[in-house]
Amino acid sequence: MDKKSKLTALILGVALITSFAVSARAETVKIAFVDLRRALNETQEGKVAMGKLSKLKDKLQKSIEGKEKSIMKMKDALEKQQSVLTKEAMQKKVEEYYRAVNELQQTYMQHQKELAGKEAQFTKDILIKMEKILAQIGKSEGYTMIYDRSSGAVVWAPSHLDLTDKLIQTYNSKNK
Repeated sequence: MDKKSKLTALILGVALITSFAVSARAETVKIAFVDLRRALNETQEGKVAMGKLSKLKDKLQKSIEGKEKSIMKMKDALEKQQSVLTKEAMQKKVEEYYRAVNELQQTYMQHQKELAGKEAQFTKDILIKMEKILAQIGKSEGYTMIYDRSSGAVVWAPSHLDLTDKLIQTYNSKNK
């Protein structure tokens, strides 16, 4: 064998040994996904929590609507009284109107914060239980990773990798 042939054989041998070593170390990667938002909305406990949240949202919405109606009445009155009020009186009414609009905006923001806080409070324990169930499924079925589709982590995946229905069934059977 000439030098060129020996070098080629050596390179092929090293490549072959390296490929065996890499394939021996390689683990099978098994990935799935779950839609936690859907699971939360479809479990029995989740439905109860979302019902409470919906009632609170409706209550807060009615409060906002009442204030909106009051502000619209103020605006209509301003438009009607524009020609009969003095500049000073009109200025006062306009300031009251803008103050009311500002208060409505602040109230709306407070309601949004309150709703977000209540949602977190109502769903925290459910999500903790779901994570434990998913960890059990992941370990028992050999998954490397399970992604949450509702967080936007999964753009597309075949439906057979979706564990959402399994999560809902397991959750409902463990949390009656």
